[in-house]
Amino acid sequence: MDTKTNKHKIALFTDLQEDISCLLKSAISLAHMINGEIEVFTVTKPTAVMEKENQLSAMRSLNREYMLANKRMKDILSPIIKNYGVPVNYSSTFGNIRNEIDRYLHENNPDVIVLGRHKSKHFNTAENRTINFVLSVFKGTVLIVPHDKGLEPGMKIGIGSINCSETLFNGPFTEELFLHAKGAMKSFNIVESSNDLPQTENSLGLKTIQYVFDQNENTVNNLPVYLSKSNIDLLFLDGVNKEKENLSRLLNIYDMVRKSDINLLVTGEKHTHYSFNTTLKIA
Repeated sequence: MDTKTNKHKIALFTDLQEDISCLLKSAISLAHMINGEIEVFTVTKPTAVMEKENQLSAMRSLNREYMLANKRMKDILSPIIKNYGVPVNYSSTFGNIRNEIDRYLHENNPDVIVLGRHKSKHFNTAENRTINFVLSVFKGTVLIVPHDKGLEPGMKIGIGSINCSETLFNGPFTEELFLHAKGAMKSFNIVESSNDLPQTENSLGLKTIQYVFDQNENTVNNLPVYLSKSNIDLLFLDGVNKEKENLSRLLNIYDMVRKSDINLLVTGEKHTHYSFNTTLKIA
């Protein structure tokens, strides 16, 4: 974090294949709440723009696409910056998605990554593989935004959590985000037995309402619908310790809730955010 400005670094990753206005507004909303600065980083696979011609033609195609992408981004950012008064930096590149995310994280070490998602019925899409990859290698906080229902800048947010431990409340940004909460926090817990029932308590001064579900197929199938009807704008997922079985648990929970239309905040560590030690592949 830059000690001069004391702002948290928020990186928004996109391939510009979809409308990112919802993503941008969500990033701006988060920046307002946690005192952050935003950079949009786009990665385009060269095979998506290169024609099957000679090398000179291929380079011309890349240069043309680079200029078009920059113009498109400026057209997207200009009204957003004007409306909300938040500066947004922008950078772009062509290359393998995993390698370019790897390079960006090494060079910039952001505090938060913002990603978009659709309600796909299939987990193994390019979008979900990218999210899965980032959750596996990035130790910081990740905000995952549905493309049609993000956070609105300046608005209070309904907060919820699912199977979160006490470490959630010691995580980065939690206290700042709770200051913008509307009403009680709704805590969802999926348990295997009555011995696992959570204790009801107030969290950081915010009243908590507990919901407990048995671990079964019916719960897994209906949870996204129930969450979507619960007036929650931001759902916390505990990702503070993304190691081995904890990472597997996190990805399983993400798989359960990704079909909802709720913004998901995967909590992370306060410092030393990056560890590229996975063999996970993405297209």
